[in-house]
Amino acid sequence: MRHKQIIAFVFLCLLSVASIAQEQTTISYSLEEAKTYAAEHAYQQKLAALDVEKAKNKVNETISIGLPQVSASLSYLNNIEIPSTVIPGDFIPNGKPGELVAIRFGSEQSMDASITANQLIFDGSYLVGLQATKVYLELSKNDKEKSLIELKKLVTQAYGNVLVAEKNLEILKKNQKSLDVIAFETEEIYKNGLIEEQDKDQAKLNYQRITNQYENAGRQLELAKNQLKFIMGLPVNSNIVLSDNLEKITEISMDADFAHKELIIDNHIEYKSILTQEKATSLLTRQQKSVYLPKLTGFYTYQQNSFENEFNFYGDAVWLSGQFFGINLSVPIFTSFGNKNRVQQAKIDHEKVKIAKLQIEQNLKIQAENAKSAYMFALNQYETNNENLVLAESIYDKVKEKYDEGMNSSLDLTTANNQLLTAQQSYIQASFQLIDSKVKLDQALNNL
Repeated sequence: MRHKQIIAFVFLCLLSVASIAQEQTTISYSLEEAKTYAAEHAYQQKLAALDVEKAKNKVNETISIGLPQVSASLSYLNNIEIPSTVIPGDFIPNGKPGELVAIRFGSEQSMDASITANQLIFDGSYLVGLQATKVYLELSKNDKEKSLIELKKLVTQAYGNVLVAEKNLEILKKNQKSLDVIAFETEEIYKNGLIEEQDKDQAKLNYQRITNQYENAGRQLELAKNQLKFIMGLPVNSNIVLSDNLEKITEISMDADFAHKELIIDNHIEYKSILTQEKATSLLTRQQKSVYLPKLTGFYTYQQNSFENEFNFYGDAVWLSGQFFGINLSVPIFTSFGNKNRVQQAKIDHEKVKIAKLQIEQNLKIQAENAKSAYMFALNQYETNNENLVLAESIYDKVKEKYDEGMNSSLDLTTANNQLLTAQQSYIQASFQLIDSKVKLDQALNNL
């Protein structure tokens, strides 16, 4: 018995370990993999997909209006006191002419069962509505596409932020080690009386400052990762590793030819969306005009009635049947100019969309030119900062070499180290600006 308990305990422990291992599984994503995952799992994409599904149901709902509508009804009536009616006395035996005689007709209980079918034969509003629902579906699809483009941009920016944070942490770590060595050596030199206390304190202060920056950079990295996971639709407590590095993403973004690509207005999602809105307002105008047209519907009803003095509508009860069909024609004649004003409002909305279309067309062209200019500026900044980094590294190496030979002071080395740190941080910021300007250019040109 005890042997079985031990086996069960070991089994549970293994399950727990497996569960913990599963929870701590680290997933690696390249930038493209991150965008692909986000396209399916991001919250905003799930909402956009539901909006498209809802629009499809709206189309089917509208179509169903023109299909046969069948309904059934069952009613029961109990005459607690059968209503009276009056007839002239001339019509009953022994009645006095000129007098009204009260009599009761009917049964104490009755039941009615019927089934009715209705069919829309013609309705101008329905025909326009069918086209409008398709436009509504197109609008939802456009919104989903716009959401996906925005999502790809956000993922790229968040991915770049994580890479920058990782690179910054790496640089600060190296600088922390370097300043730690300088602070230690300065302390030893001070003990030997070769430098003043101020130099020793300055070296210690620099080390503490870089240590604080390093610790803060670690926290910034976690925040950047959490932001990326949130945008992608990953659980915040999951572990994520980026397989692409900052150099690779920056290199992909480096090509001046990107700024020479032409904007094709007709393919831009913003322009396609306003064209769809133009269709929608045009159909709304037609829908308001169609109210002037007649509406024709047909119907058919089959019913059965039973009348009893006791609740006995089964067995030998007598059911009387009846059936009929008909057509209803509704013709609007005068609406006190209400519909005329609605038509005018719809026309105004349509004209407003036409103006908005021209506005968006010009705005897209301006955005494209601005994005190209910003990209070229970011590219030049990156190249300049890259050159500055090479110079800062060269200066630091020379100062370090002279420091090792005793020709430079620790203050000179600290100054060169700080200069190198500034150049490194400017370089990684320029890398991110290049990545960011490239993705904004792609969005402006509808290349995402």
